[in-house]
Amino acid sequence: MGNLLTFAAAIFVVAAGDKVEPGQVGLIIAYAVNITSILTGLVRTTADVETNIVAMERIKEYSDISSEADWMIEDKSENGSWPEFGRVQFKEYGMRYREGIDLVLRSISCDVAGGEKIGIVGRTGAGKSSLTMALFRLVEATEGKIIIDGLDVAKMGLHALRTKITIIPQDPVLFSGTLRMNLDPFDHYPDSQLWETLKMSHLESFVTSLKEGLQHEITEGGENVSVGQRQLICLARYVHTINKYWKCLKNSLLSL
Repeated sequence: MGNLLTFAAAIFVVAAGDKVEPGQVGLIIAYAVNITSILTGLVRTTADVETNIVAMERIKEYSDISSEADWMIEDKSENGSWPEFGRVQFKEYGMRYREGIDLVLRSISCDVAGGEKIGIVGRTGAGKSSLTMALFRLVEATEGKIIIDGLDVAKMGLHALRTKITIIPQDPVLFSGTLRMNLDPFDHYPDSQLWETLKMSHLESFVTSLKEGLQHEITEGGENVSVGQRQLICLARYVHTINKYWKCLKNSLLSL
């Protein structure tokens, strides 16, 4: 478009002949050439606005999403020792990701004893990850319920539930900060309990060899430790969860 305007201006100047002074001819052509850069800037600005408006679209989308359940529920039966044994029961559990679509989990019923190791297998889309999301109530149940050590998780506050169970990710995730912060993000436990967990996770010798010990600085994504060490740090991240795992295992062995 800019080139066409420049060409049209030149044609009109030639057609005008002696009616236009040479200085005016140069001024007309110079302004016509500048239109190209002005139009380029206009297109770039329009593209930037279109890109930035995506943020507004996301805010609008998130504002329409229904909130999760209550973070804290006072005066409930869960206590500091829950879960004590780690028994997980699914009772006719069903779940869908949103209204109007089919159930992704349908009538799941099982009883997993404390300390018992189970494997869930299935093809892609069978619902393996959905079971994990159900435990953390990332998606609420459509039917049935999940009971952990006698408590219906649907009746608990999300904070009480999600701070008492944990997941060891396939891809280990570490955060920028000290090793202690990665092990105990909320600073709830003394160093002695952290060292006990490190010992159970086979990390004690590694942390002892570090000059700063628990205050060793972890870089973004844990790039300054090996992948195996990242996995072990994720294993030991929540001290109370790991300790309860060993307690559940011990109780199971004693019951044999």
